[in-house]
Amino acid sequence: MKRAWLLITGVLVFCLVLDVPVWAQYGPNGYNPNSVRGSKKSKPIFGQPIFESDIMYRTTVWRKINLREKKNKPFFSIENEITQVIIDAVKARKLQPYEYNSSPTTDGVSDPMQYEDFIAKLKYYDDSVQDSVDLRATDLYLLELKEDLIFDRKRSRMYWDIQSITMVIPQGTNQATELGDFRVASFKYKDLYEYFKETYEESQKKGTFEDVRAFWYNPENPRRHMSLGDAMELRLFSSRITKVSNPDDDNIITIVNKEYGDQDTKKAQKVLYLSQKIEYDLMEFEHNLWEY
Repeated sequence: MKRAWLLITGVLVFCLVLDVPVWAQYGPNGYNPNSVRGSKKSKPIFGQPIFESDIMYRTTVWRKINLREKKNKPFFSIENEITQVIIDAVKARKLQPYEYNSSPTTDGVSDPMQYEDFIAKLKYYDDSVQDSVDLRATDLYLLELKEDLIFDRKRSRMYWDIQSITMVIPQGTNQATELGDFRVASFKYKDLYEYFKETYEESQKKGTFEDVRAFWYNPENPRRHMSLGDAMELRLFSSRITKVSNPDDDNIITIVNKEYGDQDTKKAQKVLYLSQKIEYDLMEFEHNLWEY
């Protein structure tokens, strides 16, 4: 495990010191078209996009968000679950879902999913009623988040630039997930942010607190919520790192399996430890950049 993580760290430092480009999404205007910071609608909020020529360092991080965790409950409040908001948006044809793709050579949001396929993935056969039933939003309590960690030399600061969010049916929810989690669809974070923001602000204009939609529930002041998009940007969520860019494209579980074997009785503990270690190392890496 230590050797594998040292390899990952070594590659990242090598790219930083030599200032060479790594895999990136170059748009026609010189910046990542999937970044919310490159959206025309969000320009009044984020200002100018981060141009590729200004990026001194970048790595991609994958995270898993469990919406049942206490810190994540505001994203999963009753009848305003973030998963329900997304499903409603797709049904209203206001959000485009994409086929899940984990290949390191794609952005993961390039293959549009048909509406009928998305709806079909939210159904399963229930033996007790001998019929197909819809999954509830509360069953969809896992999200996978893909983001870039970027150091912008022009602004002299580090940014977490979320690229996409994938809706996941957790293992054991139905027969289709007996062997593992099932990815329903991925969404461009840029599209989600704009939809959350627009829906939240439009619902506020109705004048009553009960009409507000797509909001992050403020447990400290229930009359002062914020949009789900702003809450994501403020990183008001708890998550666990599952993968960081590396030459073998291995996730943390694979790294631990290679190091200790599949039958290690303390594998889960070691996976959690490595996830937390990577989190702390990335924080320390940002701190050390100021000495570079």
